[in-house]
Amino acid sequence: MYKTAVITDEISQDVRRAAQMAQQYKLDAIEIRSVSERNPFQMTREDALDIKRVADEFDLKICCAASPLFKIDYADMAAREEHLSALKRTAEFMKIWGTDLIRGFSFMKNSSTQPTLEQVAESYLEPLRIAHGEGFTFVMESEPHVTTTNFKILIDLLEMVNDPALMALYDPANEECDPLSLPAYPDGWAALSPWIRHVHIKDILPKEKEFLPVMIGEGAVDFDGLIPFLKREFPGYCSVETHYRIKEDLSHDSIVHPQGSAFSLGGEEATRAYLERLDKKWRWRESAQ
Repeated sequence: MYKTAVITDEISQDVRRAAQMAQQYKLDAIEIRSVSERNPFQMTREDALDIKRVADEFDLKICCAASPLFKIDYADMAAREEHLSALKRTAEFMKIWGTDLIRGFSFMKNSSTQPTLEQVAESYLEPLRIAHGEGFTFVMESEPHVTTTNFKILIDLLEMVNDPALMALYDPANEECDPLSLPAYPDGWAALSPWIRHVHIKDILPKEKEFLPVMIGEGAVDFDGLIPFLKREFPGYCSVETHYRIKEDLSHDSIVHPQGSAFSLGGEEATRAYLERLDKKWRWRESAQ
């Protein structure tokens, strides 16, 4: 049986408000992507300590640092150096938080210098050296805006790197955005499963050159099949990443680079609706019978 979590900025930039709601819905953990306008790479040690104090107060684990590692232009060497420096700081925060998972990306797609998979693999040599030294694992995310647009390409990269510190984040909604992909469940899971260490829960309707986040159960992801399967087979964290907003859809920029108040606006009511449906339709916090 998996453990339940929510990404806090899908509720609020106020981590206390998000943690309070997570506790209300009896979740096991929170995931940190942006708090008080700052992502993990922009945080201070005091920020990290404050987040840990709040998590402890509400009896919540911190399951993952949702960093923006390498969600940048491959040719931007200054940004790459900044990310490596920030990664070393974030490794300290992860020890404070008690998590050994951190999200990573494969550089932006369709930039003027989009990298080959070989170049992405080479770029991860230093992050992986840091990971081995600090004892953490990257969970690489595939999505339409980065080089690893789908599970097949992600698997090619993971096989190329062949390092136990580089694993996969399973996001079925992102996979459904690619018209060339097989269904995210069951086919996508079956292909990616040897590397899966973390799961994001959201739903989408694919659109031409984009996708529209929707209320869970109203999009393309087969949650009727996926959630019972995860209950039986997956021991890690399933983290709600709503993206859906009730009154006004997120902007393109907020979907590509989710962070800050503009992203969190409207998130609390939408995430509450998500959690209510997860409970009522799939009893997602109850063990498989």
